[in-house]
Amino acid sequence: MDSVEENGAPKHPLTMPQRQPASLARVLIVLASVVVLCAGVYAAAGPILNPILFALVFALIFSPIYGWLRRRLPTFVALLIMVIGLAVLVFGLVVLVGTSLRRLTSGLSTYSAEWDLQLTQLQAGLDGLGLSQVDLSSVFNPSAIATVFSTISAAILGFLRDLFLILVLVLFFLLEGPAMMHRLQVGAGEEQHARTEQLFAVGRGVVRQFNLRGIVNLATAAGVTVLFLLLGVNYALLWGVLTFFLAFVPYIGLFFAMIPPTLLALAESGLGWATLVVVGVQVINGLAENALAPYLMGRGLSLSPTVVFFSFIFWIFLLGAPGAFLAMSLTFFVVVMLSTYPEARWLANLMVTQEVTTTTEEGPATGTGGFNP
Repeated sequence: MDSVEENGAPKHPLTMPQRQPASLARVLIVLASVVVLCAGVYAAAGPILNPILFALVFALIFSPIYGWLRRRLPTFVALLIMVIGLAVLVFGLVVLVGTSLRRLTSGLSTYSAEWDLQLTQLQAGLDGLGLSQVDLSSVFNPSAIATVFSTISAAILGFLRDLFLILVLVLFFLLEGPAMMHRLQVGAGEEQHARTEQLFAVGRGVVRQFNLRGIVNLATAAGVTVLFLLLGVNYALLWGVLTFFLAFVPYIGLFFAMIPPTLLALAESGLGWATLVVVGVQVINGLAENALAPYLMGRGLSLSPTVVFFSFIFWIFLLGAPGAFLAMSLTFFVVVMLSTYPEARWLANLMVTQEVTTTTEEGPATGTGGFNP
C-alpha cells in the first residue's frame, strides 16, 4: 500500500522522496569542493606547494629511521644525526646530479652529431635490406631529442635549487610529526576517534610499503648503475639516481628512466650496446620485482594500471613536472582518505586491484596489509 499520513490521507507524490534531493545536494557540494580544491592546488603549485609536498613525502620515507633513532637515543641527538645525514645526502645529490647535468647539456651538440651518424648508418642498413620505404628521420629527430634533454635538465636543476628548502621542511616534519599526530588524536572527538585510528592504521601500512618499495628501488638503481659502468655508458651514477626515483612510478617509470642511457649508448657505441642496455635493465628489474619485491613486501594492495595512468596525467596537470614524482604518493593518500569513509570506500576499491578494508570498532578487518607503489 502507498505511504499514507496518520489520518489515512495519501501523501502528495512530490513530498514523498525527501532524501533524494538531500543526497543530490550533498554530491554537488562534494564535487564543487573538489573543483575548488583542485583550482587552489593548481594556483599554489610551483614555488609554494611543490616543495611542501616533496618534503612531506621525504619525511614519510625517513620517518622509520628517525623513529628508530629516537627509541635508542635522546631526541636532540637523534635529530642531530638526521640533520647531518640528510645534509650530506642532499649535498651529494646536488653535486652529483648538478655536475652531471651541466656536463650532459654542454655536450648535447656532440651527441646530436653522433645520433645523426648512427641514424644514417641505420637507414643505410634498412635500405640494403630492401626497406627503403622506412624513413627513420621521420620518427627520430636528433635536434629535437637534444632540445628535450636540455629542457628536462633545466627542470631538474631548478628542482635542485629547492632541495635545501625541502631539507629544512623535512626536518620540521620529522621533529613535529609525532606531536602533531598526538594532538590530532587527542583533539578528535569520540565520534571521530575510530575514524582517526583507521586513518593511522592504513597510513602506517602505506608508509611501510612505501619504504620497502624504496629498498627495492635502491637495489634496482644499484644494479643499473653497475651495469652502465660495465658497459661504459656516460653518467652512470646520474641514471642510477634517476632510476631510483622514477621506479616509484609503477609500470611506466622505469621505461622513462631507460630512455636517456639507451640514447647515449646508441650515440657512443652503436645499436648493439643500446640493445644490451635495454636487455640488461629489463633483467635487473625482473630480478628485483619477481624475487626481491615479493620477499620484502609480501601481499599488499596495488593501484589499478588505469588509475596509475590517469593519476600520472592528472598530477602533472595540477603540479607541473614535479607531479610525475609525486603522483603515486598523492594518489595513495587519496585512497587512504577515501577508505576511512564507509560511503566512499567503494571508490577506493575502484582505484586498487584488491579490496580496501580498514580496522573497525569490532576488530581488524581483512586486507589491511598496505599498498604496493
